Amino acid sequence: MPSYTAKCSKCGKVFNYFSTISERNEPVECECGELAERNVESELANYGGQITVDNPRWSLSMGVPPSQVEEFRKRFPNSTYDNNGRLLVKNRKDKLRQMNERGFTEYDNRKD
Repeated sequence: MPSYTAKCSKCGKVFNYFSTISERNEPVECECGELAERNVESELANYGGQITVDNPRWSLSMGVPPSQVEEFRKRFPNSTYDNNGRLLVKNRKDKLRQMNERGFTEYDNRKD
């Protein structure tokens, strides 16, 4: 039976568990009693991999008004803006980097 990695959202513990392939994404119980979800990033890290699949897209939510494009190109030289003010996001890792540079946090609508 394959081994997977889960991370508890309550206590933060990362642990391995066994599951069938068909049930691998089902929540599993942590020692603290909370349900933990599969953590693919931890699984890949154990094998030297990483999640950096490029999926380029233009972000309106992190974009700027067209009149401020030049100012933001200077302020964030590692970022690409089009003339409409949209920000190019290459992949998830790039999105998190750019959000961090701007002081943004990702909204998580999961219940605690």
